[in-house]
Amino acid sequence: MQRRVLVVSAAVATVVIALGVVAFATALDRILYSAAQDSARTKATELSATIAAGERPATLALRDVTSKGSLLEVLDSHHQVVAASESILSGSGSAITTLQPRPGEVQVAQEASISGEVGEPHAVVAQGVREPGGDAYVVVVAKPLDVEANTVRTATALLALGALALLGLLLVLISRILKQALLPVERIRSEVARITKVRGRGLITVPPTGDEIARLAQTMNLMLARLEQADDTARRFISDASHELRSPLATIRAAIEVSGPESTAADADRDAVIHGEVLRLQHLVEDLLTLAKADDGLPLTMEEVDLDDLLEGEVRRLRATGEVPVRASIVASRVVGDRLKLGQALRNLVDNAATHSRSEVFLGVEPQDDVVVMTVDNDGPPVPEDQREAVFDRFARLEESRERDRGGSGLGLAIVRTIIEAHGGTVRATTNPAGQCRFEARIPVVARPVSAASPQPQA
Repeated sequence: MQRRVLVVSAAVATVVIALGVVAFATALDRILYSAAQDSARTKATELSATIAAGERPATLALRDVTSKGSLLEVLDSHHQVVAASESILSGSGSAITTLQPRPGEVQVAQEASISGEVGEPHAVVAQGVREPGGDAYVVVVAKPLDVEANTVRTATALLALGALALLGLLLVLISRILKQALLPVERIRSEVARITKVRGRGLITVPPTGDEIARLAQTMNLMLARLEQADDTARRFISDASHELRSPLATIRAAIEVSGPESTAADADRDAVIHGEVLRLQHLVEDLLTLAKADDGLPLTMEEVDLDDLLEGEVRRLRATGEVPVRASIVASRVVGDRLKLGQALRNLVDNAATHSRSEVFLGVEPQDDVVVMTVDNDGPPVPEDQREAVFDRFARLEESRERDRGGSGLGLAIVRTIIEAHGGTVRATTNPAGQCRFEARIPVVARPVSAASPQPQA
Protein backbone atom coordinates (compact mmCIF):
# COMPACT_ATOMS: atom_id res chain seq x y z
CA MET A 1 0.00 0.00 0.00
CA GLN A 2 2.80 2.40 0.92
CA ARG A 3 4.52 1.75 -2.41
CA ARG A 4 1.30 2.31 -4.37
CA VAL A 5 0.58 5.59 -2.57
CA LEU A 6 4.13 6.78 -3.20
CA VAL A 7 3.96 5.89 -6.90
CA VAL A 8 0.60 7.62 -7.35
CA SER A 9 1.76 10.64 -5.35
CA ALA A 10 4.96 10.90 -7.38
CA ALA A 11 3.05 10.68 -10.66
CA VAL A 12 0.47 13.29 -9.64
CA ALA A 13 3.10 15.62 -8.16
CA THR A 14 5.28 15.30 -11.28
CA VAL A 15 2.39 16.18 -13.57
CA VAL A 16 1.35 19.12 -11.39
CA ILE A 17 4.91 20.44 -11.10
CA ALA A 18 5.52 20.03 -14.85
CA LEU A 19 2.33 21.93 -15.64
CA GLY A 20 3.31 24.58 -13.10
CA VAL A 21 6.78 25.01 -14.64
CA VAL A 22 5.29 25.26 -18.14
CA ALA A 23 2.70 27.78 -16.94
CA PHE A 24 5.39 29.82 -15.17
CA ALA A 25 7.68 29.84 -18.21
CA THR A 26 4.80 30.84 -20.49
CA ALA A 27 3.61 33.60 -18.16
CA LEU A 28 7.14 34.95 -17.63
CA ASP A 29 7.76 34.95 -21.40
CA ARG A 30 4.54 36.86 -22.06
CA ILE A 31 5.31 39.36 -19.30
CA LEU A 32 8.82 40.07 -20.56
CA TYR A 33 7.63 40.25 -24.18
CA SER A 34 4.90 42.68 -23.19
CA ALA A 35 7.46 44.86 -21.36
CA ALA A 36 9.79 44.87 -24.39
CA GLN A 37 6.88 45.67 -26.68
CA ASP A 38 5.79 48.58 -24.46
CA SER A 39 9.33 49.94 -24.55
CA ALA A 40 9.41 49.71 -28.36
CA ARG A 41 5.96 51.30 -28.59
CA THR A 42 7.10 54.22 -26.42
CA LYS A 43 10.14 54.77 -28.62
CA ALA A 44 8.07 54.61 -31.79
CA THR A 45 5.60 57.10 -30.37
CA GLU A 46 8.36 59.57 -29.53
CA LEU A 47 9.89 59.37 -33.05
CA SER A 48 6.47 59.65 -34.70
CA ALA A 49 5.64 62.74 -32.65
CA THR A 50 8.92 64.34 -33.72
CA ILE A 51 8.21 63.71 -37.42
CA ALA A 52 4.53 64.70 -37.21
CA ALA A 53 5.41 68.01 -35.49
CA GLY A 54 7.89 68.89 -38.24
CA GLU A 55 10.68 69.28 -35.73
CA ARG A 56 12.89 67.18 -37.94
CA PRO A 57 12.35 65.70 -41.41
CA ALA A 58 11.81 61.96 -41.65
CA THR A 59 15.14 61.39 -43.36
CA LEU A 60 16.93 63.01 -40.43
CA ALA A 61 14.64 61.84 -37.66
CA LEU A 62 17.07 59.21 -36.39
CA ARG A 63 20.09 61.53 -36.32
CA ASP A 64 21.47 61.93 -32.83
CA VAL A 65 18.96 59.35 -31.50
CA THR A 66 20.36 56.69 -29.16
CA SER A 67 18.90 53.31 -30.01
CA LYS A 68 19.93 51.58 -26.74
CA GLY A 69 20.23 48.21 -28.47
CA SER A 70 17.01 48.57 -30.50
CA LEU A 71 16.79 48.65 -34.27
CA LEU A 72 15.22 51.84 -35.67
CA GLU A 73 14.00 52.50 -39.23
CA VAL A 74 11.93 55.04 -41.10
CA LEU A 75 10.18 53.76 -44.22
CA ASP A 76 8.55 55.82 -46.98
CA SER A 77 5.25 55.08 -48.65
CA HIS A 78 7.01 52.63 -50.99
CA HIS A 79 8.36 50.70 -48.02
CA GLN A 80 11.90 51.85 -48.70
CA VAL A 81 14.30 52.67 -45.89
CA VAL A 82 14.92 56.42 -45.73
CA ALA A 83 16.61 56.43 -42.33
CA ALA A 84 18.06 53.79 -40.03
CA SER A 85 19.86 53.52 -36.72
CA GLU A 86 23.60 53.00 -36.67
CA SER A 87 23.16 49.37 -35.61
CA ILE A 88 21.72 48.45 -39.03
CA LEU A 89 23.44 50.91 -41.32
CA SER A 90 25.81 48.20 -42.48
CA GLY A 91 22.96 45.83 -43.30
CA SER A 92 21.37 45.04 -46.62
CA GLY A 93 19.24 48.18 -46.65
CA SER A 94 15.94 46.29 -46.77
CA ALA A 95 13.15 46.89 -44.28
CA ILE A 96 13.22 44.80 -41.10
CA THR A 97 9.47 44.20 -41.18
CA THR A 98 6.61 43.92 -43.61
CA LEU A 99 4.19 45.85 -41.40
CA GLN A 100 2.59 48.83 -43.24
CA PRO A 101 0.35 50.75 -40.85
CA ARG A 102 -1.50 53.85 -42.10
CA PRO A 103 -0.72 57.24 -40.56
CA GLY A 104 -1.87 57.26 -36.94
CA GLU A 105 -2.09 53.43 -36.84
CA VAL A 106 0.17 51.12 -34.79
CA GLN A 107 0.94 47.51 -35.65
CA VAL A 108 3.01 45.05 -33.60
CA ALA A 109 4.66 41.73 -34.34
CA GLN A 110 7.24 39.31 -32.97
CA GLU A 111 9.89 38.47 -35.55
CA ALA A 112 11.82 35.26 -35.03
CA SER A 113 14.78 36.60 -36.97
CA ILE A 114 15.80 39.83 -38.73
CA SER A 115 18.15 40.16 -41.68
CA GLY A 116 21.62 41.03 -40.49
CA GLU A 117 21.03 39.74 -36.94
CA VAL A 118 22.10 36.40 -35.52
CA GLY A 119 18.71 34.77 -35.30
CA GLU A 120 17.57 36.65 -32.24
CA PRO A 121 13.81 37.20 -31.77
CA HIS A 122 12.60 40.83 -31.76
CA ALA A 123 9.51 42.64 -30.60
CA VAL A 124 8.59 44.90 -33.55
CA VAL A 125 6.39 47.99 -33.37
CA ALA A 126 5.46 49.91 -36.56
CA GLN A 127 3.61 53.25 -36.35
CA GLY A 128 2.33 55.27 -39.32
CA VAL A 129 2.99 59.00 -39.35
CA ARG A 130 2.49 61.95 -41.77
CA GLU A 131 4.79 64.91 -42.11
CA PRO A 132 3.37 68.43 -42.18
CA GLY A 133 4.16 68.45 -45.89
CA GLY A 134 1.76 65.50 -46.41
CA ASP A 135 4.26 62.66 -47.01
CA ALA A 136 3.46 59.40 -45.19
CA TYR A 137 6.11 57.37 -43.39
CA VAL A 138 6.37 54.35 -41.10
CA VAL A 139 8.50 54.43 -37.97
CA VAL A 140 9.77 50.91 -37.04
CA VAL A 141 11.29 49.99 -33.67
CA ALA A 142 12.57 46.41 -33.17
CA LYS A 143 13.67 45.56 -29.64
CA PRO A 144 15.76 42.36 -29.31
CA LEU A 145 14.43 39.70 -26.94
CA ASP A 146 17.68 37.84 -26.25
CA VAL A 147 17.85 39.07 -22.64
CA GLU A 148 14.24 38.15 -22.05
CA ALA A 149 14.72 34.70 -23.66
CA ASN A 150 17.79 34.01 -21.54
CA THR A 151 15.89 35.15 -18.46
CA VAL A 152 13.03 32.77 -19.24
CA ARG A 153 15.41 29.84 -19.85
CA THR A 154 17.40 30.49 -16.67
CA ALA A 155 14.32 30.99 -14.52
CA THR A 156 12.69 27.86 -15.97
CA ALA A 157 15.80 25.76 -15.37
CA LEU A 158 16.15 26.99 -11.80
CA LEU A 159 12.46 26.45 -11.17
CA ALA A 160 12.67 22.91 -12.60
CA LEU A 161 15.64 22.07 -10.38
CA GLY A 162 13.86 23.52 -7.37
CA ALA A 163 10.72 21.58 -8.28
CA LEU A 164 12.70 18.32 -8.52
CA ALA A 165 14.22 18.99 -5.10
CA LEU A 166 10.78 19.81 -3.75
CA LEU A 167 9.38 16.64 -5.30
CA GLY A 168 12.09 14.53 -3.64
CA LEU A 169 11.46 16.21 -0.29
CA LEU A 170 7.72 15.76 -0.73
CA LEU A 171 8.09 12.03 -1.45
CA VAL A 172 10.33 11.59 1.60
CA LEU A 173 7.78 13.37 3.76
CA ILE A 174 4.90 11.34 2.30
CA SER A 175 6.87 8.13 2.88
CA ARG A 176 7.54 9.00 6.50
CA ILE A 177 3.98 10.12 7.09
CA LEU A 178 2.63 6.92 5.54
CA LYS A 179 5.04 4.82 7.55
CA GLN A 180 3.98 6.50 10.76
CA ALA A 181 0.30 6.29 9.79
CA LEU A 182 0.52 2.60 8.87
CA LEU A 183 2.71 1.65 11.83
CA PRO A 184 -0.33 0.95 14.06
CA VAL A 185 -1.84 -1.17 11.27
CA GLU A 186 1.37 -3.18 10.95
CA ARG A 187 1.46 -3.56 14.73
CA ILE A 188 -2.10 -4.87 14.66
CA ARG A 189 -1.21 -7.28 11.86
CA SER A 190 1.83 -8.64 13.72
CA GLU A 191 -0.17 -9.05 16.92
CA VAL A 192 -2.92 -10.90 15.06
CA ALA A 193 -0.26 -13.14 13.51
CA ARG A 194 1.14 -13.83 16.99
CA ILE A 195 -2.34 -14.58 18.33
CA THR A 196 -2.95 -16.93 15.39
CA LYS A 197 0.19 -18.89 16.30
CA VAL A 198 -1.04 -19.42 19.83
CA ARG A 199 -4.49 -20.51 18.66
CA GLY A 200 -6.38 -17.29 19.26
CA ARG A 201 -5.09 -16.43 22.73
CA GLY A 202 -4.55 -12.76 23.55
CA LEU A 203 -5.77 -9.30 22.60
CA ILE A 204 -4.48 -6.48 20.40
CA THR A 205 -2.95 -3.38 21.93
CA VAL A 206 -5.31 -0.46 21.28
CA PRO A 207 -3.37 2.69 20.25
CA PRO A 208 -4.25 5.77 22.35
CA THR A 209 -5.02 7.88 19.27
CA GLY A 210 -8.80 7.54 19.35
CA ASP A 211 -8.94 7.45 15.55
CA GLU A 212 -10.16 4.88 13.02
CA ILE A 213 -7.20 2.58 13.69
CA ALA A 214 -7.95 2.57 17.42
CA ARG A 215 -11.58 1.68 16.67
CA LEU A 216 -10.38 -1.06 14.32
CA ALA A 217 -8.24 -2.52 17.13
CA GLN A 218 -11.18 -2.39 19.52
CA THR A 219 -13.44 -4.14 17.01
CA MET A 220 -10.83 -6.84 16.41
CA ASN A 221 -10.46 -7.33 20.16
CA LEU A 222 -14.21 -7.90 20.41
CA MET A 223 -14.01 -10.40 17.56
CA LEU A 224 -11.03 -12.19 19.11
CA ALA A 225 -12.75 -12.33 22.48
CA ARG A 226 -15.83 -13.91 20.93
CA LEU A 227 -13.71 -16.38 18.96
CA GLU A 228 -11.73 -17.29 22.08
CA GLN A 229 -14.94 -17.74 24.04
CA ALA A 230 -16.43 -19.92 21.31
CA ASP A 231 -13.19 -21.94 21.09
CA ASP A 232 -13.10 -22.41 24.88
CA THR A 233 -16.73 -23.50 24.88
CA ALA A 234 -16.12 -26.02 22.08
CA ARG A 235 -12.98 -27.42 23.73
CA ARG A 236 -14.69 -27.69 27.12
CA PHE A 237 -17.57 -29.51 25.50
CA ILE A 238 -15.24 -31.93 23.72
CA SER A 239 -13.21 -32.52 26.87
CA ASP A 240 -16.22 -32.93 29.15
CA ALA A 241 -18.08 -35.13 26.67
CA SER A 242 -15.01 -37.30 26.17
CA HIS A 243 -14.54 -37.74 29.91
CA GLU A 244 -18.20 -38.55 30.40
CA LEU A 245 -18.16 -41.10 27.58
CA ARG A 246 -15.15 -43.04 28.82
CA SER A 247 -16.90 -44.68 31.76
CA PRO A 248 -20.06 -45.91 29.98
CA LEU A 249 -17.98 -47.13 27.02
CA ALA A 250 -15.72 -49.09 29.37
CA THR A 251 -18.77 -50.58 31.07
CA ILE A 252 -20.34 -51.57 27.75
CA ARG A 253 -17.09 -53.10 26.58
CA ALA A 254 -16.70 -55.11 29.77
CA ALA A 255 -20.27 -56.34 29.56
CA ILE A 256 -19.83 -57.46 25.98
CA GLU A 257 -16.53 -59.24 26.65
CA VAL A 258 -18.07 -61.24 29.50
CA SER A 259 -20.50 -63.46 27.66
CA GLY A 260 -22.70 -65.91 29.56
CA PRO A 261 -22.87 -69.67 28.92
CA GLU A 262 -26.35 -69.31 27.48
CA SER A 263 -25.09 -67.08 24.61
CA THR A 264 -25.85 -68.40 21.15
CA ALA A 265 -23.75 -68.12 18.00
CA ALA A 266 -25.98 -65.26 16.83
CA ASP A 267 -25.42 -63.48 20.13
CA ALA A 268 -21.68 -63.95 19.75
CA ASP A 269 -21.74 -62.42 16.26
CA ARG A 270 -23.80 -59.49 17.50
CA ASP A 271 -21.47 -58.97 20.46
CA ALA A 272 -18.44 -59.03 18.14
CA VAL A 273 -19.95 -56.29 16.00
CA ILE A 274 -20.88 -54.21 19.03
CA HIS A 275 -17.44 -54.80 20.55
CA GLY A 276 -15.75 -53.49 17.39
CA GLU A 277 -17.89 -50.39 17.35
CA VAL A 278 -17.25 -49.76 21.04
CA LEU A 279 -13.52 -49.99 20.37
CA ARG A 280 -13.85 -47.43 17.60
CA LEU A 281 -15.76 -45.11 19.92
CA GLN A 282 -13.12 -45.53 22.60
CA HIS A 283 -10.35 -44.67 20.17
CA LEU A 284 -12.30 -41.60 19.00
CA VAL A 285 -12.86 -40.46 22.57
CA GLU A 286 -9.17 -40.88 23.41
CA ASP A 287 -8.18 -38.94 20.30
CA LEU A 288 -10.55 -36.11 21.19
CA LEU A 289 -9.13 -35.99 24.71
CA THR A 290 -5.58 -35.86 23.33
CA LEU A 291 -6.41 -32.93 21.05
CA ALA A 292 -8.34 -31.12 23.81
CA LYS A 293 -5.29 -31.38 26.08
CA ALA A 294 -3.02 -30.24 23.25
CA ASP A 295 -5.02 -27.00 22.87
CA ASP A 296 -4.17 -26.11 26.48
CA GLY A 297 -0.51 -27.13 26.09
CA LEU A 298 0.31 -30.79 25.56
CA PRO A 299 2.04 -32.10 28.71
CA LEU A 300 5.24 -33.99 27.93
CA THR A 301 7.23 -36.29 30.17
CA MET A 302 10.74 -35.88 28.81
CA GLU A 303 13.25 -38.74 28.79
CA GLU A 304 15.68 -40.40 26.42
CA VAL A 305 13.76 -42.35 23.80
CA ASP A 306 15.20 -44.89 21.35
CA LEU A 307 13.10 -44.31 18.25
CA ASP A 308 14.62 -47.39 16.63
CA ASP A 309 13.06 -49.51 19.43
CA LEU A 310 9.66 -47.92 18.84
CA LEU A 311 9.95 -48.61 15.12
CA GLU A 312 10.98 -52.23 15.70
CA GLY A 313 7.94 -52.67 17.92
CA GLU A 314 5.67 -51.46 15.13
CA VAL A 315 7.38 -53.81 12.65
CA ARG A 316 6.75 -56.76 14.98
CA ARG A 317 3.13 -55.73 15.50
CA LEU A 318 2.41 -55.55 11.77
CA ARG A 319 4.10 -58.87 11.12
CA ALA A 320 2.25 -60.51 14.00
CA THR A 321 -1.17 -59.32 12.82
CA GLY A 322 -0.36 -60.22 9.21
CA GLU A 323 -2.42 -57.30 7.95
CA VAL A 324 0.20 -56.14 5.44
CA PRO A 325 3.80 -57.11 4.60
CA VAL A 326 6.35 -54.67 6.05
CA ARG A 327 9.94 -53.74 5.21
CA ALA A 328 12.17 -51.69 7.45
CA SER A 329 15.43 -49.78 7.49
CA ILE A 330 16.34 -49.04 11.10
CA VAL A 331 19.41 -47.19 12.35
CA ALA A 332 20.01 -46.59 16.04
CA SER A 333 18.42 -43.22 16.79
CA ARG A 334 17.87 -41.57 20.17
CA VAL A 335 16.05 -38.35 21.06
CA VAL A 336 14.86 -36.64 24.20
CA GLY A 337 11.08 -36.68 24.27
CA ASP A 338 7.88 -38.23 25.61
CA ARG A 339 8.02 -41.97 24.94
CA LEU A 340 4.27 -42.56 25.08
CA LYS A 341 3.39 -39.55 22.91
CA LEU A 342 6.04 -40.38 20.29
CA GLY A 343 4.86 -43.97 20.27
CA GLN A 344 1.29 -42.78 19.71
CA ALA A 345 2.37 -40.57 16.80
CA LEU A 346 4.31 -43.44 15.21
CA ARG A 347 1.38 -45.83 15.71
CA ASN A 348 -0.99 -43.40 13.98
CA LEU A 349 1.39 -43.05 11.00
CA VAL A 350 1.80 -46.82 10.71
CA ASP A 351 -1.93 -47.48 10.98
CA ASN A 352 -2.60 -44.84 8.31
CA ALA A 353 -0.02 -46.46 6.01
CA ALA A 354 -1.45 -49.96 6.59
CA THR A 355 -4.96 -48.69 5.84
CA HIS A 356 -4.02 -47.14 2.49
CA SER A 357 -1.34 -49.57 1.27
CA ARG A 358 -1.90 -51.93 -1.62
CA SER A 359 0.71 -54.58 -0.92
CA GLU A 360 3.34 -53.46 1.63
CA VAL A 361 4.50 -50.83 4.10
CA PHE A 362 8.02 -49.50 4.60
CA LEU A 363 9.27 -48.04 7.90
CA GLY A 364 12.59 -46.21 8.26
CA VAL A 365 14.48 -44.24 10.90
CA GLU A 366 17.94 -42.68 10.87
CA PRO A 367 19.76 -39.74 12.46
CA GLN A 368 20.67 -36.76 10.25
CA ASP A 369 22.79 -34.06 11.87
CA ASP A 370 20.79 -32.75 14.84
CA VAL A 371 17.46 -34.43 13.91
CA VAL A 372 16.13 -37.95 13.59
CA VAL A 373 14.12 -38.65 10.44
CA MET A 374 11.29 -41.20 10.54
CA THR A 375 9.66 -42.23 7.26
CA VAL A 376 6.52 -44.30 6.83
CA ASP A 377 5.78 -45.33 3.23
CA ASN A 378 2.96 -47.23 1.63
CA ASP A 379 2.56 -48.21 -2.00
CA GLY A 380 -0.82 -46.57 -2.31
CA PRO A 381 -1.39 -43.32 -4.23
CA PRO A 382 0.42 -40.29 -2.72
CA VAL A 383 -1.47 -37.46 -1.09
CA PRO A 384 -2.31 -34.84 -3.77
CA GLU A 385 -0.03 -31.81 -3.53
CA ASP A 386 -2.93 -29.40 -2.94
CA GLN A 387 -4.05 -31.46 0.09
CA ARG A 388 -0.71 -32.18 1.77
CA GLU A 389 -1.32 -29.52 4.41
CA ALA A 390 -5.05 -30.04 4.78
CA VAL A 391 -4.57 -33.76 5.45
CA PHE A 392 -3.24 -32.86 8.93
CA ASP A 393 -6.34 -30.84 9.84
CA ARG A 394 -8.78 -32.24 12.35
CA PHE A 395 -11.48 -34.46 10.86
CA ALA A 396 -9.80 -34.11 7.45
CA ARG A 397 -10.38 -37.08 5.14
CA LEU A 398 -9.47 -37.32 1.49
CA GLU A 399 -12.21 -38.09 -1.02
CA GLU A 400 -10.64 -41.48 -1.66
CA SER A 401 -10.94 -42.36 2.04
CA ARG A 402 -14.56 -41.27 2.06
CA GLU A 403 -15.39 -43.46 -0.91
CA ARG A 404 -13.58 -46.51 0.45
CA ASP A 405 -14.95 -45.91 3.98
CA ARG A 406 -11.97 -47.32 5.84
CA GLY A 407 -13.46 -46.15 9.14
CA GLY A 408 -10.98 -43.41 10.03
CA SER A 409 -12.12 -40.43 12.10
CA GLY A 410 -9.75 -37.91 10.52
CA LEU A 411 -8.01 -37.23 13.85
CA GLY A 412 -4.99 -39.56 13.59
CA LEU A 413 -2.77 -37.32 11.46
CA ALA A 414 -3.86 -34.22 13.39
CA ILE A 415 -2.61 -35.92 16.56
CA VAL A 416 0.65 -36.83 14.81
CA ARG A 417 1.32 -33.20 13.90
CA THR A 418 0.35 -32.00 17.38
CA ILE A 419 2.78 -34.42 19.07
CA ILE A 420 5.67 -33.88 16.65
CA GLU A 421 5.34 -30.09 16.77
CA ALA A 422 5.12 -30.23 20.58
CA HIS A 423 8.63 -31.74 20.43
CA GLY A 424 9.82 -28.91 18.17
CA GLY A 425 9.76 -31.11 15.05
CA THR A 426 7.92 -31.17 11.75
CA VAL A 427 5.88 -33.71 9.81
CA ARG A 428 4.84 -33.58 6.17
CA ALA A 429 3.18 -35.65 3.47
CA THR A 430 5.42 -36.26 0.47
CA THR A 431 6.52 -39.03 -1.92
CA ASN A 432 9.38 -41.52 -1.84
CA PRO A 433 11.84 -41.91 -4.73
CA ALA A 434 9.46 -44.40 -6.34
CA GLY A 435 6.66 -41.82 -6.34
CA GLN A 436 4.65 -43.60 -3.65
CA CYS A 437 3.01 -42.12 -0.58
CA ARG A 438 5.35 -41.11 2.26
CA PHE A 439 4.94 -39.38 5.60
CA GLU A 440 8.17 -37.94 7.00
CA ALA A 441 8.66 -36.77 10.58
CA ARG A 442 11.77 -34.86 11.72
CA ILE A 443 12.37 -34.75 15.46
CA PRO A 444 15.24 -32.82 17.08
CA VAL A 445 17.74 -34.96 18.94
CA VAL A 446 17.44 -32.52 21.81
CA ALA A 447 13.75 -31.71 21.91
CA ARG A 448 12.57 -28.09 21.87
CA PRO A 449 9.11 -28.43 23.42
CA VAL A 450 6.69 -25.71 22.41
CA SER A 451 4.41 -26.39 25.35
CA ALA A 452 5.02 -24.16 28.34
CA ALA A 453 3.55 -26.88 30.56
CA SER A 454 6.21 -29.40 29.57
CA PRO A 455 8.39 -30.60 32.47
CA GLN A 456 12.15 -30.35 32.19
CA PRO A 457 14.08 -33.27 30.67
CA GLN A 458 15.04 -35.93 33.15
CA ALA A 459 18.70 -36.32 34.01
